[in-house]
Amino acid sequence: MNLSRRESLVWKVNRFYLRYGSEVENLRRLVEAQLTQLCLAYALGNRLPREALEVITRVKPLTSFLDKLERLGWPDFYYPTDVIRDLIGARVVCWFIDDCYGIQEMLERSHGFHVDRDETEDFIARPKPSGYRSIHLMAQFDYDSVSGDDSCRELTPRTMVCEIQLRTRLQDAFGQLTHDFPYKASGLEVGARYQELVARIAASLDEQDRAASQIREFVRNAFYKEERDDLATESAADPGMSPRILERDADD
Repeated sequence: MNLSRRESLVWKVNRFYLRYGSEVENLRRLVEAQLTQLCLAYALGNRLPREALEVITRVKPLTSFLDKLERLGWPDFYYPTDVIRDLIGARVVCWFIDDCYGIQEMLERSHGFHVDRDETEDFIARPKPSGYRSIHLMAQFDYDSVSGDDSCRELTPRTMVCEIQLRTRLQDAFGQLTHDFPYKASGLEVGARYQELVARIAASLDEQDRAASQIREFVRNAFYKEERDDLATESAADPGMSPRILERDADD
């Protein structure tokens, strides 16, 4: 590869992060806020504690961006998302497998995100050879961008793409254990042994995940009862103002 071309692309990436890093960070916050609100609505609608769904977001670091460009053979681009679809990434970590699919369905019906179903990858139903399990969605979201010069500024509607991963806590633990693992196989036999071990760990964790799904209804019922008890306690402690007092205040 022509070294000057590689240097030109590295310069382009650095320039993008310097000029637009703050804007991308704000878009990450927008994704996090919308996704958190959606998960809160889902939790309330399914009688689950809000802690049952955790939202994590990130902007791909510059070094990871360059590493991915290298793996792709240093393709040219106009905007980073032309070659890097997960510049903004989000993850929803759920207590139970059922809720991974519940959130997926809610995202597909969401007005804030536009999920491309053709790009959805369900690694829970069809795990990777390593045993990795997660649902990967590519979703677009809309935002306003300021364009124009000093004499005329206007809002321009724009669209950004982000990757959203849905997984359980055990699946997330496995993903973190094996992601960019600093293991270098010294030979095919050693590499095969490593793959065999991690696949066995993944299968064991999946078995526990399936077992955990059986207590989901107990969690829902316990949370519902706790909510009702809290409301009853609050009502007894704060009976409120009588209608006569409210009427007198209104007359005054």
